[in-house]
Amino acid sequence: MNDSHFSFASLISPRDEFEESFWPSFTDIMMVITMIFLLVTVAVVLSNTRLLDELRHSVLAEQSAQQEAQKAALEAAKAAQQAEFQLKANATLEEQLDYLQQRSSSLEMELLRSRAETEEVRNASNAQSTALERLQVLSREQADTIASREKTLDELQQQFVSIMAERERAQTELATALDSVSTKDTELTSLRSKVDQSEKQLLSLRGDYTELDKKYQKLLKPARSAKGKQVVEVVYRKSGYAIRRPGDSTVRSVSRSTLETELSALKGKYATDLYVKVIIPSDSGLSYNEAWRFTSEMLSKYDYYSGP
Repeated sequence: MNDSHFSFASLISPRDEFEESFWPSFTDIMMVITMIFLLVTVAVVLSNTRLLDELRHSVLAEQSAQQEAQKAALEAAKAAQQAEFQLKANATLEEQLDYLQQRSSSLEMELLRSRAETEEVRNASNAQSTALERLQVLSREQADTIASREKTLDELQQQFVSIMAERERAQTELATALDSVSTKDTELTSLRSKVDQSEKQLLSLRGDYTELDKKYQKLLKPARSAKGKQVVEVVYRKSGYAIRRPGDSTVRSVSRSTLETELSALKGKYATDLYVKVIIPSDSGLSYNEAWRFTSEMLSKYDYYSGP
């Protein structure tokens, strides 16, 4: 494609320049959407990782507390055994009995306290298990969401590839159209040249028509004369008809049927005294044949010279 083609395209089709600027903007928009999606995905993964780390630390702390409680219970049992052995060696049976009763009450209280703590630990463990299950469900839902978004992104990428292919096809069609326009432009130039020649021929024919009209008027002058006649003027243009009746000062525009009616009435009124003057203006837009046919028809029908 040569430089003249590109110059012609920029003059008649500014819309193509707009489309050229639209497609890079669309590519940038797609890149921004992809970056936003990746950032959201990274944020979700980091949030899930942080929640799982906190849950592990909580479970480890719970296990550590249980181990500490068990260790404290073992140490208390050992101390009780040692105290019991010491009492058996140094105290009387009654003192040992009183001590054992007090120790039994103390151990019962300790056991109740230990059971209460164990229950609290168990409840906390259940709550943590429930939270863990809820986090697992949430994690699965987020994974499904990420998979759905990845699928959507793949579809968008496929659509983008399809659009780029369509754009390339459109550009190819545009290049073909520009070549066709160049060909049409050449043909138009040729047609304009032919029109110029035709106009020159038309001007020549109009000149011939003028000469023939002058000759025709010269031929009619000896045979026809408006002297002593009632003159009616009939003006004929491509755009319509006009008439000025005998005695009127202005010309009136009329239709063809009205013109025929008025001329018939004047023919009946004046008979052989009616002189029909047909006027074809120079800017009438009529061909020579059209002007001659109308003039002949009007004279043959209504003029005194052509009467019976």
